[in-house]
Amino acid sequence: MQTVLLPYDGSPSAERAVDYLINFAKDVAHLKAHVINVQTEPKFYGNYVSAAMLEQLTAGALDHAAEVNAKAAARLQAAGIEHSCHEVMGEVVTELVKAAKQHNCSAVVMGTRGMSNLGNLVMGSVATRVVHEVPMPVLLVK
Repeated sequence: MQTVLLPYDGSPSAERAVDYLINFAKDVAHLKAHVINVQTEPKFYGNYVSAAMLEQLTAGALDHAAEVNAKAAARLQAAGIEHSCHEVMGEVVTELVKAAKQHNCSAVVMGTRGMSNLGNLVMGSVATRVVHEVPMPVLLVK
């Protein structure tokens, strides 16, 4: 595992994925992490939203994503792990699959919220979909 995609949303399970990656990096000569935060497109109910308002909402979401990613980046920096941060808008799983391919990642390391089997069956989960849709190994950290 040389290049890793690290989906990060600031949740406790995402923090545990960062912990895992930091510990794993101690045994790997060269590791690069691509930290990614995906913001979903705003959903509007009503007749009209101006282009300026849409731009403002998008910019705000991407600014928030950058703030979230900065937390993981600071921890990776302190551990001496080469990394880059990516903030994108779109459907989460689609963007994760695209990023993993685009950055030639050898694996995806991500947290899971530990949803129950029943909840997972009814709702599905990002982690489950990523496991099925990315063409490389996925390590889920509880």
